[in-house]
Amino acid sequence: GVACESGVSKMDEVQLVSWLATVFTIALFSSGILTSWKVHVSKSVGSVPYVPFLAAIVNCSLWMTYGLMKPDSTVLFVNLVGLVLNIAYTCVYHTYTEKKFTLRRDCGVALCIVLPVTSYFYIFPVVWLYDPDINYLGIVCNIFTILFFASPLSTMVSCVLASSSAHQSSFVG
Repeated sequence: GVACESGVSKMDEVQLVSWLATVFTIALFSSGILTSWKVHVSKSVGSVPYVPFLAAIVNCSLWMTYGLMKPDSTVLFVNLVGLVLNIAYTCVYHTYTEKKFTLRRDCGVALCIVLPVTSYFYIFPVVWLYDPDINYLGIVCNIFTILFFASPLSTMVSCVLASSSAHQSSFVG
């Protein structure tokens, strides 16, 4: 690539940023491990919300679609890791929650978001022979990323309603 003033090529800079983004995104997706461990040890979800886990599942599913359509192996890999981890967190949550029906219903809602979007980009082009604009998927992914990062606010709402920070889980994002 073209050398910069520091002697580092643009390609090296892009690879470094890609590597750092991968490491920090996987670290972010790993933040639910502690929460899931606490739920498992206490055998109770307590006041831990499952919304961040579902938001991450939707977010990672959409970004995986983007990574496949682009194609971008880094986006695909990072979001596959995030998807697997958040499905595991949701399974732990399901094991110990008393509100299994509510969780299953909301998982169904998450599927109702993911399936139409992914179908639009996977199935419809094969059936109707058109080339979807990947930029629209990028916009949808960015919207759901914002919602994903806002999802821990569901914990703060329960804290405010309970007028206590004792109900706040350690889940950050």
